[in-house]
Amino acid sequence: MKMKIIIIAVIIIIVAILYIIINKNNNKVEISEIKRLSFSYSTGYMVNAYVRYEVEYEENKYIARIKPNNMAEEELLETKLDKKTIDKIESILKEYNVSKWNGFDKVDKDVLDGNTFSISITMANEKQITASGYMKYPENYGEVKTALDNIFMGIYNERK
Repeated sequence: MKMKIIIIAVIIIIVAILYIIINKNNNKVEISEIKRLSFSYSTGYMVNAYVRYEVEYEENKYIARIKPNNMAEEELLETKLDKKTIDKIESILKEYNVSKWNGFDKVDKDVLDGNTFSISITMANEKQITASGYMKYPENYGEVKTALDNIFMGIYNERK
């Protein structure tokens, strides 16, 4: 009887380990050939207290929509991006392992007046990375946010 319990326990452990390995690999998405990118985060609770960057590949060109903090949607900049800029964005996302963020969805329930973020990336092969949080952030979030701010706000300030 004791031996049966040990065998069943070992089988359960093996199944659990296999389940974790399989699900970990299912979340892995290689960042390449971005088709769509949407990254936004809040900066407070006033009207327009959020930032939104979008990139979409449409009609053989990349179109960016950049909405800076504390600016109305009417101030949004829509502009073309060159492949060099897309390559730079992809490089940042790879450097900071954003593919590991896939499935991140955490909330700090102890904070009432906090900030949120959301990212969604779709590759040409239709594979996706999605993550969001409220006062909880994945590894390297600050570095990615700063790098994307520098790219998109540089474009916004140059072209607006």
